[in-house]
Amino acid sequence: MKLQLYILRQLVQALAFGAVAIIVLAVPGVAVNAVHKLPAADGGLLMAYLPTVLQSLAPYVLPLCFLLAVVATYGRLAADREWTAIQMAGFHPIKLLLPGFILALVLSGVTWWLFAERVPQTKANQRVLIAQSLERTLSNLPPGRTTVEFHGFFLRGAWRDPRDPNYWHEVYLRRADESSQERIDVFAERAHIRTQQGALVVDLEGVRALAPGAGLRTEQAHVRYSIPLEDLMAPSKVGGRPRARYRTVSQIYEDLLVEEDPTKRRRLNFEIQKRGSRSVVYLLFLLLGAPTGLILRRGNQLAALAVASGFGIGYYAISMNLGSKLALNTELPVMLVAWGPTGVGLLVSIPLLYRGLRR
Repeated sequence: MKLQLYILRQLVQALAFGAVAIIVLAVPGVAVNAVHKLPAADGGLLMAYLPTVLQSLAPYVLPLCFLLAVVATYGRLAADREWTAIQMAGFHPIKLLLPGFILALVLSGVTWWLFAERVPQTKANQRVLIAQSLERTLSNLPPGRTTVEFHGFFLRGAWRDPRDPNYWHEVYLRRADESSQERIDVFAERAHIRTQQGALVVDLEGVRALAPGAGLRTEQAHVRYSIPLEDLMAPSKVGGRPRARYRTVSQIYEDLLVEEDPTKRRRLNFEIQKRGSRSVVYLLFLLLGAPTGLILRRGNQLAALAVASGFGIGYYAISMNLGSKLALNTELPVMLVAWGPTGVGLLVSIPLLYRGLRR
């Protein structure tokens, strides 16, 4: 029991070290991304946004940290000859994997909770913060700026009134019509833009519409567009319903009860299965990481960590890219597509584990 607790303690310490190291390395990139997405945000808004990004990354970072911790722990046991001494004491090698198995189960439960409940809520919170930043951007445009462009919306003016920068002259506006989804192009002599109650309000005077489906007369004195800030960001809804990645697992199950479209039902089922398969990847990484550390114990441990990183990156590349394409573009069973990469990984790990334990 003491031996297994010793291995478990080593695993936890290596996991914590790896997680801290990755966070330290990731924070600068996350901060740059936050500044790009929230250009007019103050320090408080940025500090509120950064934790949401880290929470979204946690279900992907934790498995990689666990994989590296397994490789480092079992590789060090082998390099220091502790693995040989433990076997000579009569311990079966499989029993020495029990601490990793217990830690993997705990982390799988945490990751399932993150995928099922926390990450969708975090993504929704991110959109709220981005909307707040967008509102501040529109409310504090630089004096010389005469172009505004967001998702599905473009506004350009020849010049802005220096007495009131909210008034733009000789304006061209392009956006998608809400009802027909056709692009409409509008020229106007003058525009007054502002944000009001979570929406961008554009009052146009002297309007000339280029698209017949715009619903405007050839010459019209005044037109108002009120566009929710939500519509100026990347779409979070499909057919009026939130995308699956913004829904918790319980909400997806509720959607399945009322959804009749087979294609949409397939997407929802795949989302649930995908989250489940990525939550239990710790067990796969244990079976891959332990023998990798044992087999490469004689060389530089960096080689073992590099090989382990390749396993992790390869798994996510196949699962996230190929898996999604197969699920959405083929008739293969959703469970097979979602759990296929994990199953293939387990098949690869069996001979690798056999070889590692025999050494």
